[in-house]
Amino acid sequence: MLRAVKDVSSSIWVIACAHAVTDLAPGALFVALPFFKVKFGLSYAELTAIVLIQNLTSSVSQPIFGYFSDKKSRPWWMPVGCFVTGIMMWASLLVPTYPLVLLCTAVSGFGSAIFHPEGAKMVNWLSGKAKGKGASLFSVGGNAGFAIGSLLLGALLLGNSFTVSLFILPYIAVSVMFLFVMRRLSRLPQKREKNSVKTANAIHLNLPLIALLGMVLIRATVNSGISTFVPLYYVSFLHGSSAYAASLLTVYLAAGAVGTLLGGTMSDRYGSRKVMLYSILPVAVLLYFFKMVDGVWPFVLLALVSVLLAATFTSSLVLAQKMMPRNIGMASGLTLGFSMGLGAMGVLGLGWLADAAGLPLIFNLLAFLPVVGFLLTLFVQEPVEVAETCK
Repeated sequence: MLRAVKDVSSSIWVIACAHAVTDLAPGALFVALPFFKVKFGLSYAELTAIVLIQNLTSSVSQPIFGYFSDKKSRPWWMPVGCFVTGIMMWASLLVPTYPLVLLCTAVSGFGSAIFHPEGAKMVNWLSGKAKGKGASLFSVGGNAGFAIGSLLLGALLLGNSFTVSLFILPYIAVSVMFLFVMRRLSRLPQKREKNSVKTANAIHLNLPLIALLGMVLIRATVNSGISTFVPLYYVSFLHGSSAYAASLLTVYLAAGAVGTLLGGTMSDRYGSRKVMLYSILPVAVLLYFFKMVDGVWPFVLLALVSVLLAATFTSSLVLAQKMMPRNIGMASGLTLGFSMGLGAMGVLGLGWLADAAGLPLIFNLLAFLPVVGFLLTLFVQEPVEVAETCK
């Protein structure tokens, strides 16, 4: 594990830290929902509208910002996007009306969308040949921030308005950190060939790319489905302990960090497509047996599922960037934002199905979806120049 972070550029560490701080806000939003409910007397539908708007503005707009990032590198988007994400999340806790909460969380989502494509593209450029390692560190930063965000805001909400204001301190710190690396990032050469200005941003949709994005969508749906329905299955269906369900989810989220690092390292060594092929199919088997086990085994199976799914996430990000070398920002926006957002929307469909047919059927479907992801991955092709270096 230590080898995975050896000889990493200081600029990559700064961007990974910025990714963690940026994703504090979406992680904190879930903890803020009870606060909003009490403050404004909101219904559950109004609360979910807050999450939906933040999700949509963050995910759907990422490919758009990625497109403009590919046309011209804008490293200053990273500190600006990070700061906007945090300051608007903080503002949502102070505004006096529900419509202003919706506005603040929507703008916070746009800030996140500004940061992610440019950040992922910069890490790709700075990583040299170890693009998988760079992508994994970038992704781990986001995972950590999302998890810490809920804990941070939960603690701050126990105090007064002054303690809540401490939420913006990490965002100020990141802005200061960028002052030390911005000159280097601004001097990075544009990664495009001469005489290719007119075609640099042309996007060529083909079967391998569509199959890859479909696989990312499947992976996102399975991941969001597990995070959503595992607690419901144990608490609402089996009438078990909420503490037990929370422990399962914590193990699942923690194991994902390991899989993210392993996925990036193995992508550099064996090729991203191979990592995806060998990682996604075992998820189906593990989820099939998940409902049949008890004791410590649900923890073991969920940890393994998390590691494998996280490995496919990192490898798919790296592969999308390799398949769209002149549109790295767009590739990052499609995999980090748009497809992930659609996956979260897919969970809404699973919720309707759970109401109609019951939670056990949902886990059967979650076990089937990785098989579809595996079949889609068969149509994905590693770029020739990359495949040759991985032999």
